Amino acid sequence: MNDIIQQKVLAKNWTFNEIADLKKTIESLATDIYEEMKLIERFELIREIRIKETYVGEVFEDVMKQTVMIALRAEVANTVRSMLDSATVNFGGNKNEISERSVVGESNEERSSTTKKNSKK
Repeated sequence: MNDIIQQKVLAKNWTFNEIADLKKTIESLATDIYEEMKLIERFELIREIRIKETYVGEVFEDVMKQTVMIALRAEVANTVRSMLDSATVNFGGNKNEISERSVVGESNEERSSTTKKNSKK
């Protein structure tokens, strides 16, 4: 299971906000993994877990999904935490499609900012 989680984490380019909101990130990863799992894999994940008294009278499918998601969230959280322990942050520069000049707000070279001043003369 750890290998699957690590592959999902490494396959994506994460933003700082996604990493900062770990609860949402863990929920998203757990949901993705749950949807990809076969029924037997889900069962294997929870087969040794004791059933809570609060589940009496509930539909088996709902109880199984809740229990699998609890187990998945725990595994995802532990895996992500161990990966973050050895992670490094690179502030080296985001190479995106927008030119730095347009972000900074520099004026166009063809039309200088002194055009208005010169026209007053």
